Amino acid sequence: MYLVYVSSQSAGYLATLIVHLTSRRPPVNLALVHLRVVVEGVDTQQVLVAQPNLNYTFSWNRLNAYQQTVYGLTTAISTLYYTANQKKQDTKLLSMPHVNRFSKFLH
Repeated sequence: MYLVYVSSQSAGYLATLIVHLTSRRPPVNLALVHLRVVVEGVDTQQVLVAQPNLNYTFSWNRLNAYQQTVYGLTTAISTLYYTANQKKQDTKLLSMPHVNRFSKFLH
């Protein structure tokens, strides 16, 4: 007899994606980090204050935009861009959106 544990069957299970947003020494004028993650039609957006070694953990409940459970591997598309301070109140977009595709989530 064997005991088999599958985390996807446990209560409260969420698939997670860890996104590294900034380096150890980000530019001094970096103000905000904008992150967008789209998985199975579910669109999540976050705006974070820039700081060194900034990571974001995205958790997904494996439901699509129609609240149906998704089985198997799926693709997450993340878009990341940065806002920098130019002067006191002015901001400027530092880079164009960068898209990553992920075929696996961590369990």
